[in-house]
Amino acid sequence: MPTDRTGRSGRLVVVTGATGATGRATCAALLAHGERVVAVGRDPESLRALAESLTADGADQADRADLAARLETRVCDLLDGDAVHALAEEVVTAYGGVDGLFHLVGGWRGGSSFTASTDDDWRWLSGNLVDTLRHTTIALHDALLASGHGRVAIISAAAAATPTAGNAAYASAKAAAETWLRAMADSFGADGATPGSAAVIGVVKWIGSGRTATSPAEVADWLVGLLDTDAAGLNGSRVDL
Repeated sequence: MPTDRTGRSGRLVVVTGATGATGRATCAALLAHGERVVAVGRDPESLRALAESLTADGADQADRADLAARLETRVCDLLDGDAVHALAEEVVTAYGGVDGLFHLVGGWRGGSSFTASTDDDWRWLSGNLVDTLRHTTIALHDALLASGHGRVAIISAAAAATPTAGNAAYASAKAAAETWLRAMADSFGADGATPGSAAVIGVVKWIGSGRTATSPAEVADWLVGLLDTDAAGLNGSRVDL
């Protein structure tokens, strides 16, 4: 398993949107798999609570200390491109590289009809679903490529391919995020090279506990599994979860 410049083992995965339900489940699954995690969010108190809950899962004091050593929380507004670049530089410098980016920033807004979609809805959705992705993938692209086994993933929605009148803005923003990630996948396999790193899209109807939902734990398990799956078969794929 890879080690960083301090000799710590485990792959280094950046999880954005870490304090949401899917982010929390993913951080926990990564730690259980032996990886190192940089959990990124906007609210310091939510990140503190996340760290406390994750490290409390240790079976004993030594286990809790190990979890704490493999988890770092970072506050960052992902809508601020300069702040994201600064964070990326700090993480790469501290750990010697990055092996994964699981971008789990989400959100939904919709209306009762096509014409009910507002400019405010679009600004909010395109900011959260597209701009945050642009900033993080550009800032970490070179490190993920240099890893040789980097994994990047987003969770999209079935609505991106089958939009309805009331969710036009949401579906369009999700589709734009998918397009952006496919472009990143193309960069990993540039000039016909067999990709070592991979960018992948997971697709759900919605995340929750209902009959047609995909649970946060199921999403987390899929994401962690990407780390041990061959990149050539993954890169650019759109996977129904």
